[in-house]
Amino acid sequence: MFTAAVEVGLVSILALASLAQVNGPAPQSPPPTRRDDTQEVLHGVTIKDPYRWLEDQNSAETRAWIGAQNVYTHTLLDAWPGRARLQQRLTELEKVESIHAPIERGNRFFYRKRAADQEQYVIYVREGLAGKEKPLIDPNPLSADHSTNVEIFDVSDDGKLMAYLIRQGGKDEAEIRVMNVDNGRDLPDVLPSAVYFDLSFLPDASGFYYSTMIDDGPRVRFHKMGTASSSDTEVFGKGYQTEAIVVGDPTLDGHYLVIQVLHGSSADKTEIWLQDLVNKGPITPVIKDIDARFLAFPGGSQLFLQTNWKAPRGRVLALDLTHPDLEKAREVVPESDTAIDSIALADGKLIVSYIKNASSQVKFFTADGKAAGEMAFPALGTSTEIVSRWD
Repeated sequence: MFTAAVEVGLVSILALASLAQVNGPAPQSPPPTRRDDTQEVLHGVTIKDPYRWLEDQNSAETRAWIGAQNVYTHTLLDAWPGRARLQQRLTELEKVESIHAPIERGNRFFYRKRAADQEQYVIYVREGLAGKEKPLIDPNPLSADHSTNVEIFDVSDDGKLMAYLIRQGGKDEAEIRVMNVDNGRDLPDVLPSAVYFDLSFLPDASGFYYSTMIDDGPRVRFHKMGTASSSDTEVFGKGYQTEAIVVGDPTLDGHYLVIQVLHGSSADKTEIWLQDLVNKGPITPVIKDIDARFLAFPGGSQLFLQTNWKAPRGRVLALDLTHPDLEKAREVVPESDTAIDSIALADGKLIVSYIKNASSQVKFFTADGKAAGEMAFPALGTSTEIVSRWD
């Protein structure tokens, strides 16, 4: 997807300029797009949507429209003399090996890697750091056009179960499957094609929580291993609209369920809810009705919060999980002149990633906020995908 976007974006800009100079105006005007009178009333506001018919990508009319647009596009692009040279150079630049940060569970390392000549990432596992890597799932042969991709969603604590997402043709909807890593076979536990955001196993791998979007809005559900997905329990989310994303993850010891509600894709406003799973307590709000971003990271008996509340450049607070009162929150990492980009927890410490002059700084802090060092990078750049756990 990204490859095509880069190529078409660059080629389109250069091609239009080149054609205007070499070949004169485009040979024809863009194909017309039909408008209809579709409209609906949402919250008392009338919304006109004259192009809704294009949402049905499989209808004969939509397919004909796409075909006509493609023909017109090629009349512009194919005639440009530099297109083949640009395409060749972009292809050369993009043909590099790429690897994602690994997830370690049970001394097994799970990661996605794509060779220079592959279009999709392959999921690998390695037994220990020095072990030989073994491919678990290679999606490249699964479709003729190489449009099927897979992602790791979570791995059980013992490294024996891996939940992964498999997506066909770049759709928003995807299927979730669970693999027995020892024999490389999928279990009967399958979540049907839908939009999923998150999944987390319980410590004993007896089940997992997952976040999905249905027509009525976001939901957190629980799936017990060995049961049909149709019997999954609805945990949280009823009453929220589709503009919200809701995720729920158990703490490492399985004592609590931490639920986060992200309002809007930018999550400028969030809510945090908590449930005591051991004592089967109710789901209660920790943070609600505050116009600020709070991102929760449970570590031991504490709940660390990355927030811009009363700190536009970000800071880190800590709450006691047994009595999570925001009024009694401790400031662990105060706001500074450099904006906080993200945080992670590792080995009882905090990893705080800052953005300064468009490059990353990664600093370490103890759980009570004392400076504990800084990561040394070989050059200026941006760090992403810090994967770690409190333990």
